[in-house]
Amino acid sequence: MQPWYKVVIPRKEVREGRSFNPDEFAIALEQVVAKTAPLDYRQPVQFFSRPCFTRGLQDHAGMTLRRLSGETENAAPVMALLTQFGGGKTHTLAALYHLVNSPDECMGNAGVRALVDQAHLRTLPKSRVAVFVGNAWDPSEENPTPWVDIARQLAGEEGVRALGPEGRDKAPGTNNLRKLFDVAGGSVLVLCDEVLNYLNRHKDRADAFRAFLGNLVRCMTGTTKCAAMVSLPQSKPEMDDWELRWQDLIAKEIGRVAKQLIANDEAEISEVVRRRLFEDLGNDRVRKNVAKAYADWCFERRAQLPPEWTAVDTTATEKKAREFLQARFETCYPFHPSTLSVFQRKWQALAQYQQTRGTLAMLAQWISWAYREGFTHARTEPLLTLGSAPLDVPEFRAVVLGQLGEPRLIPAIDTDIAGATAHARALDADTKGPLRNIHGRVGTATLFESSGGQIDKVAHLPELRFALGEPDVDTTSIDNAALALEAKAYYIRRAGSDGFRIH
Repeated sequence: MQPWYKVVIPRKEVREGRSFNPDEFAIALEQVVAKTAPLDYRQPVQFFSRPCFTRGLQDHAGMTLRRLSGETENAAPVMALLTQFGGGKTHTLAALYHLVNSPDECMGNAGVRALVDQAHLRTLPKSRVAVFVGNAWDPSEENPTPWVDIARQLAGEEGVRALGPEGRDKAPGTNNLRKLFDVAGGSVLVLCDEVLNYLNRHKDRADAFRAFLGNLVRCMTGTTKCAAMVSLPQSKPEMDDWELRWQDLIAKEIGRVAKQLIANDEAEISEVVRRRLFEDLGNDRVRKNVAKAYADWCFERRAQLPPEWTAVDTTATEKKAREFLQARFETCYPFHPSTLSVFQRKWQALAQYQQTRGTLAMLAQWISWAYREGFTHARTEPLLTLGSAPLDVPEFRAVVLGQLGEPRLIPAIDTDIAGATAHARALDADTKGPLRNIHGRVGTATLFESSGGQIDKVAHLPELRFALGEPDVDTTSIDNAALALEAKAYYIRRAGSDGFRIH
């Protein structure tokens, strides 16, 4: 099998080894609106040339576009976009902004046309869009309140007048909001992001904003061509009691009428990652051959691997289950499926973990190093497995520890896994061929599968076998390496009958 780095081509910035941190993968919605964001984000054509049209984005955008077009079936007037921190909510909002603000440009994209067809529409609706980004918004003489700003975006000064004589200072009621929608043309989209940030910075205006938001969503329900989407983070890292209380209040205010959405479900993040980090995924035949070889290996050892990967029951014959697993390997290429799934399976409960951008930052560093390393040292790995993560590279390790939120793991990594005199390296001194660095690979996979030992997660032997096994490496070798490393290690300890974790 060909090594992965001879098949795929990473994006230019990844190949060149530019340092990545999670913020580099974040979209600032206010910059998209102001046209000060990077070109890939601010221009509709470039924006839709890169992102993956995930099922979540298709569903959310489809419901919104149908509502704006006057359709009421499968079209909610208000949507609460729920995500983990760093989970792709702003990307969804930016996509909707471009679709509504620049419909003619967007229709030139094949993915957008497919989206419109899937929504059973003939074209994108002609609507007005207003954006409120709480972390970037502050009062001004022209826009003393968020609702004045939104009214001005939708219909200029006429929109502000529609709010009524007291509308500049007091939250407008539903009647005046309906007048605003009418003068804006009858079809409007309101996008709200980082609401909690605004409330935290302007606590004296929190009650008024809550009243406005409540009236806005109630008014939307009485229309046929208006929609609102409000992002609400699911995770709550570093929130104080006031923030927690107001997050719940806002969620309840819009939750009475809103349809709850998930920005990116776990199954789709792998496709987003691949689209963002690679220019070319290589020859289909090569990917299929690699996927088949790995799937066959797994089914020959099905009893020793996690059942969720190779399960055969009354609804799935072995042939269908094998085909499904092979498809998983194809979809994840050049990554091993466990490499991408571990972040959803094990890391989501971590308070600091940023679901999409955190994963992108880690994998960008990883690919950058492994791509150069592959050519320099003629590596032979067909896939990027968990065991190949370069924990000895300071830049990569910094990103990993930042997402784990635990710098105290450095001694464990240096002493047992990846340091110059680590126990794994000593055990690997005489390993060769397919078993080269097997103890280091086991230790690295253990750290990822056990979430660095921070929460009640364990790296079980079946998981390690699946993550590290390949046609030239049998499960017995992985078991022996795990037991040998645990016997020597200071920080890696047994957990239960078949597990390991970092202590």
